[in-house]
Order: sequence, then structure tokens, then C-alpha cells
Amino acid sequence: MGQVVHRKHLFIIIVTVVVLATFLVLHFFGFTGLGSRMEFQTVQHSFSRGNVLGNEGYCIIQNMDEWTEICTNSSPGVDFSKETVIALFYGVCPSVGSYWIEVKEIVDTGLTIIVKVEKIHRVNHVEIPIQGHPYHIVKLNKIDKHVIFQTSTREITD
Repeated sequence: MGQVVHRKHLFIIIVTVVVLATFLVLHFFGFTGLGSRMEFQTVQHSFSRGNVLGNEGYCIIQNMDEWTEICTNSSPGVDFSKETVIALFYGVCPSVGSYWIEVKEIVDTGLTIIVKVEKIHRVNHVEIPIQGHPYHIVKLNKIDKHVIFQTSTREITD
């Protein structure tokens, strides 16, 4: 009888540990929906190349040296001792105005920062046949946690 009770307790402990570990992993990657929204402010948002690199990618910029590696203009108007910059680059697009990218939301889960990114393509839009390089650059209070980008895509029909 004592052995059955011991196995039952051991089973409950193992199940509890597995459930807790699963929750922590899901929370770390932002799948639990828990966390607090972080405020952010747009620094630059454009459809054309402007002063930024045309490559596709996401960047976390913590100081002026990192900023000058990515952007050629002199100052983003950011105090890097208090703020972090997040830059999103769509990459090369076949036309200006039909594609864009933006930060929709930033969430602090306590373990990580989740940046929700939306890539948008306007279908049947009057296209200007000039290559575009859409980007969105935002600033927020200084962060020192792991950042995960969650990207969704959407098509809009004009």
C-alpha cells in the first residue's frame, strides 16, 4: 500500500514539473498571452530606402555605434543611455507604396520582449515601378532582455 501511495505522489510531482516547464517555455516565446504592453515611439517610417540599409532584417540597436552601422544619418534623436531602438527592414520591393512593415505591439513577458511585426502588401494598388525599401524604426525604454520577433503578413486589396 505504501509503495502505491509513493508512486502516486511521484507521478503527481512529475506531471506538475512537466506542466510548469511547458508553461515556462511557452511563456518565454510569448505564446501564453501574458505580459505587459510596452510603449514605443516611431523614429522613422518610410516606403523608400532613405538613409537605411535595403536588406531585409530586424535589428536591436543599443548605442550610437550600432546606429551608424545601420543608418547613415547622423542622429536618431535617441538617448541610448535610456532608450533602445528596434529597426525593421522589409527588404527590396518591386514598387514604392505597395509594401510596408511596422511594429504593431511590443510586449514584456517578464522573461523576454516580444516584438509583433506586420508585413503588408497592397494588392491591386497603383504601383510606382521604383524599387522600395520599406522600414520602421522605433524607440522604447532601455531593454536588456532577449527579444523575439513574431511576424505576420497581410494583404490588402484596393
